[in-house]
Amino acid sequence: MRWSVRWLAWMCLSLMLGMAVGESTHNHATQAEAASCSICVAAHSASPSVSSVQAIPLFAAVDLLREKDEVAKIRFDFCEAGIRGPPAVL
Repeated sequence: MRWSVRWLAWMCLSLMLGMAVGESTHNHATQAEAASCSICVAAHSASPSVSSVQAIPLFAAVDLLREKDEVAKIRFDFCEAGIRGPPAVL
């Protein structure tokens, strides 16, 4: 990899890390400053608001499980498996 691409990748990662630290640790002395801060406005405008109500779950028995024994019929044929039998002795 060329040194310019590597240097650019490190600069982008450093910038992203620095912005994440700065955004998560900044604070304001008053609410008025927080209302005019572009980082705070963007962070609070993207947060979703709860607009739905949880439905009460309804549990009802639909049907009883009836088990019955099933016996599998085994059928093995060498021709279907593609296996050749032993050679015939002369």
